[in-house]
Amino acid sequence: MAEWVHYFNLAVATGGLMSALLGLVITLTAPYVKQWERRYFRLMFSLLSIYIACDLLEQVAQCFLGPNFMWLARVGVFFELLFSVAIVLSFSAYLMRCANEDLRRSLFFRVAVAIYIAYVGVLVYAQFSGKVYLFSDELKCVLPGPYGAALFIPPLALMLLNLVGFWRRRHKLTPRQRIAYAVCNLGPLVSTLLQATFFGVSVLVVGTSLSALVMLGLIIADQTDAHVRQLEETARRQSQVMALQLRPHFIYNVMTSIYYLCAQDPQRAQQVTLDFTDYLRANFDAVAQEGEVPFSKELEHARAYLAVEKARFEDELVVEIDCPHTAFHLPPLTLQPLVENAVKHGVDPELDPLLVRISTSEEAGVSVICVEDTGPGFEGPASVESVPGALDNIRERLQACGASFDIAAREGGGTIATIRIPQKI
Repeated sequence: MAEWVHYFNLAVATGGLMSALLGLVITLTAPYVKQWERRYFRLMFSLLSIYIACDLLEQVAQCFLGPNFMWLARVGVFFELLFSVAIVLSFSAYLMRCANEDLRRSLFFRVAVAIYIAYVGVLVYAQFSGKVYLFSDELKCVLPGPYGAALFIPPLALMLLNLVGFWRRRHKLTPRQRIAYAVCNLGPLVSTLLQATFFGVSVLVVGTSLSALVMLGLIIADQTDAHVRQLEETARRQSQVMALQLRPHFIYNVMTSIYYLCAQDPQRAQQVTLDFTDYLRANFDAVAQEGEVPFSKELEHARAYLAVEKARFEDELVVEIDCPHTAFHLPPLTLQPLVENAVKHGVDPELDPLLVRISTSEEAGVSVICVEDTGPGFEGPASVESVPGALDNIRERLQACGASFDIAAREGGGTIATIRIPQKI
């Protein structure tokens, strides 16, 4: 065998071992991966690391240690072949777990185990006969014997069984799980066929390592997306709860204001009633809302709320709205609770009138919303976590859509809340 092939195989084995160890580290640290999948990938990359380490051991023993260490090469080859097909068997177990089937009762898995046991029998037979594979001192490699096909038939049968089992259970897998499982079986399958053609070249190491890493990446992406969807669903439900949690004291004050206005200023009483109706409608619409809403809709909700509060506090509340930029979306019930928080903690008959200002702007692909007030503010460094009330819910929902939320002391007194939403292309 050409000298370059030995060095090529060594490079492949070294790179494959590093990839397997990298996959093992990623498995141990990857967030959002289910516990059982974490255990599975830990096992799979451990098997892959042992398999490639044995391949590396066999190459070093044959090419560099000489005839006296041929026994070490034999040990390396035996365990290399043993663990390579054990990885394929682990794919069978993974499919059963994804499909929520019991391994002990699955005919599919029993057949897979039977094929693996038959393969182990071939390997044991190979240790006492040179008819399956043999070592060439001259070429410094392993060559197939007369029964060399016996090394490839069981692995190929197991891979084909996995593909058939996968096809029958594909509807039980997520789209990314389907792609991952197809990759993790087709990669070694193609590599095994090529390995049978180019017996001395470590094609199988490359195919198995890359397939395992691609499979892990797809599963991590799938689990991460599932986690994000869960966060979004939780935030949506929290938003619905917020919409339904109307403050009884606030409703009582509004209705009392309308009652007195009916005698003092009937026309204004009608307008406040309409504003309050718009406010309630916006709250209840948010219960059924899924996804993001136009900013203009959130702004109308905030306007309706401020109009109602303006009727209650009159000159004690001053409202300014400067929103030239409205062509963007955000989670529902984002703006109005910020405004309500400013009014709730800012209006004080013993202080100057409270100014609440809403403004928007556009900065380098980011939509910016500012809600500022001249209330008492807070002492010490600002943080979203330190602000009382339901603003934690706003922060979580904004973070879920890639936006940021900051609260800081306003120059001259008061508070300013800033939301930055990346614009979507």
